[in-house]
Amino acid sequence: MIEIFIYLSLGACTGLLAGMFGIGGGSILVPSLIFIFYGMGFEGSIIVLMAIGTSLASIFFSAISSALSHHNKRSVEWSLVMPLSVGMIVGAVIGAGYAATLSNENLKWIITIFLIVIGIEMISGLTQALAKKDKGFISLSKFMVPGHGSWIGFLSSIIGIGGGSFTTPLMIAGGYNIRQGIGTAAACGVPIAAAGAIGYMYYGQTVEVNLPSGAVGYVFWPAVISISLASIFTAKLGANISHSISEKALKVSFGIFLILVGILVVAN
Repeated sequence: MIEIFIYLSLGACTGLLAGMFGIGGGSILVPSLIFIFYGMGFEGSIIVLMAIGTSLASIFFSAISSALSHHNKRSVEWSLVMPLSVGMIVGAVIGAGYAATLSNENLKWIITIFLIVIGIEMISGLTQALAKKDKGFISLSKFMVPGHGSWIGFLSSIIGIGGGSFTTPLMIAGGYNIRQGIGTAAACGVPIAAAGAIGYMYYGQTVEVNLPSGAVGYVFWPAVISISLASIFTAKLGANISHSISEKALKVSFGIFLILVGILVVAN
């Protein structure tokens, strides 16, 4: 029962922070789940993989809600979502398979580097600076888009995120405004999370280590269900809070938070 409370609390915090800072929950979920799974005594060799797979499965449900919300606001470029998704699905499945071959330590370093880079971006506001440019400098033609989707899906699946940290800057660099970038990234989070979670469930079936009760491959479903339920209710609250506090102060403080968490992940 205590474990369910922990997952509900994590889901509530994830939804709140994601709503406040306009990012997906993976950057919060993965490091948090690593610490929680260590505390629960999970087999050390699968903890990071279990955290990534569980994060992706949790993101899938919140991504659907987010995508519908952005669609209603007409901020999703569906003409790009479809070709991007083709590449993302392929990349996410391959990424899950590749991650399954990596050691805990290597995965920790990858996650740490990602968190530090995103933290620096939050502090510096590079994406916002790109959004102020009038002309795109990256081609998003129908021939190039699936290729972009493949590398986004691959990296997102390894890290355990919905891809917004990559898709939004790509859209902005391609000449779209930041609202279109965020909305399209939200919609693309659905296929990335689905394909990545399925990949982690599949590759986790072949592991020789005894998986914890409630796990299907590298996805721990008791955590997924609790996190998803709680995050739905707090995401809107976080969005409302963000409008009453300085956006710059929020992003700088959260950027520092992500950098510190990244350091703790690799130090654990």
